[in-house]
Amino acid sequence: KVLEAAEEWLPDKDAKLQALVELLTKKHPQEKVLLFSQFADTVTYLDEQLQAQGLQSVAAVTGDSADPTAIAYKFSPVSNGKDIPAEDQLRVILATDVLSEGQNLQDCAIVVNYDLPWAIIRLVQRAGRVDRIGQKADNIL
Repeated sequence: KVLEAAEEWLPDKDAKLQALVELLTKKHPQEKVLLFSQFADTVTYLDEQLQAQGLQSVAAVTGDSADPTAIAYKFSPVSNGKDIPAEDQLRVILATDVLSEGQNLQDCAIVVNYDLPWAIIRLVQRAGRVDRIGQKADNIL
């Protein structure tokens, strides 16, 4: 009934998505960005929409991903001691909390919480992926 009552979803009218696109294309067009969402459906939606808008070097990681760590290596090779050619590296990762623990992602200094979890500790864990030993940035955004 909720779906019946709701209007058709139009990504071009999605202000939050448009703000993300602006962040990735205008405010931080070259920097690596790590985005977290609690929901796999949201991660999949964002991946589809960003790819449709022409953003490249973007990957989605959820609990259904075959090898989340391999994707993390492509995003943050330096902090993981991996030799990955620049053309194979990722600039943006869209992830559920599957990457919020046990991953070194400090090649990045920008973390986006697309939605906020109920438990505040999840925010700390998410930020902890980039705010750790080996981080070269003066500020984490």
